[in-house]
Amino acid sequence: MASIESSTRSCVTFLTDFGTRDTYVAQMKGVVIGINPEVHFVDLTHEIPPQQILRGAFVWNDAVSIFPSGTIHVGVVDPGDGSNRRLIAAEIGEHKFVCPDNGLLTVILQHTKVHRAVSLDNPQWWRKSVSNTFHGRDILSPIAAMLSLGVDLAELGSPLKIPLVAIPLANTRRGQSSIMGQVVDVDRFGNLITDIEPAQFPADGQSLRFEVGAFRVNGLSNCYSDVEVGEAVALIGSSGRLEISIRNGNAAEEIQAEFGRRVVVRWEGGGM
Repeated sequence: MASIESSTRSCVTFLTDFGTRDTYVAQMKGVVIGINPEVHFVDLTHEIPPQQILRGAFVWNDAVSIFPSGTIHVGVVDPGDGSNRRLIAAEIGEHKFVCPDNGLLTVILQHTKVHRAVSLDNPQWWRKSVSNTFHGRDILSPIAAMLSLGVDLAELGSPLKIPLVAIPLANTRRGQSSIMGQVVDVDRFGNLITDIEPAQFPADGQSLRFEVGAFRVNGLSNCYSDVEVGEAVALIGSSGRLEISIRNGNAAEEIQAEFGRRVVVRWEGGGM
């Protein structure tokens, strides 16, 4: 067995659909602290809507690249908790991930290389008592703690011989003068974050028209304050993708749009 450093300051992030009302997140952190008291925790979010794996996949992708090399990311959006779905740990790009193998890594896998991945089938590293309904606490959290102490991935389980699970994505489609995409996240402010990237646009952003159902926005702005309070605005948000917003308002509520809603970008002569 590899030697374990007694004091290692590592960063462990958490993304879940647990919310903050219950103690589930705190219990997971308690397990990690019990193994490595020097861990630095970061909560990415615990407000992924329950069981929405693909929503979690987009949010996870947007957050993890900000963190330094070697960060350990724990993701738990797990409708199959307690079933025979796999739990995995993987080295992907410059980071390490611990999560159920249910598609939560889908978006990250589109552009980042998997170096190694193992199935967490070695109970030596689990908590002694494992609940059928809380693998995030009893399996994933101790694994994350062991990674933070320098335990090698190969010791934590069996190498995976098949690819990690990926959910089929409805990728953006570009026509001669239009692009079709979808809303992939709605933030706290009601901003509609899409999967459409600016590289797909023609050069003249002012000629663009953005449509979410019957809702229309003309022209691409640089920031929210380019329009008056209460007006709609289309811009490239911090995710690097198209965002539809209402300045000081809630676009999701006004447009009645949510995850998966179709978004169309058109320019002169456009039709889909």
